Amino acid sequence: MKKCDVCGATLRMMGKFKYADGYICKECYKKASRQFTETIIQKNFAEIKVLCEAERDEAEFDSFEITGRIGNYLLVDEKHDKICIPNNRITNKQVSDPEFYDVRSIKKCEITFSPEMPFEELKAKTKRREDGTVKYLRVSLWFYDKPGKKEISLIANPVRMKSYAFRQSLNFAERIEAEILRLMENVKGATVNEAV
Repeated sequence: MKKCDVCGATLRMMGKFKYADGYICKECYKKASRQFTETIIQKNFAEIKVLCEAERDEAEFDSFEITGRIGNYLLVDEKHDKICIPNNRITNKQVSDPEFYDVRSIKKCEITFSPEMPFEELKAKTKRREDGTVKYLRVSLWFYDKPGKKEISLIANPVRMKSYAFRQSLNFAERIEAEILRLMENVKGATVNEAV
């Protein structure tokens, strides 16, 4: 019988998960896929081992119920008023744990980009497919209880404004911002109703 490459558990026919170098069990897959939020098929053994051995607050993972998602950028738990930024390798350029935030702790959410200009001007230029380059595109979050900000990076390197990649990334940025703002309003509305 085959064994899990990480923990050595016996692999069953329906309980084994393939990654680049072999197979792992369901428990190791849960850790390596960050609570089933991303695939592991292209991860090598070293990456899988790091993810499986990392110290995490498993309670945070277990209490998060995915009720919505926007691409590989944002997971939503509307039941518990939380969001999760998966920090997968595609968007973060490295292996790192997902980050969980309570919607009540978000002070401000805004799309940021360079070069600076009014957002409507950027949208108009993109729609007209004008020449020009955008150096980065992010959705930035500021918090009441944390200094600094968290950035969800959609474009980290210069890209042409008229490119399909930029138009798609801008669409994702708008969807992420709209969803977070909607969640913030829902929480604010619920707080007002509870006070009445």
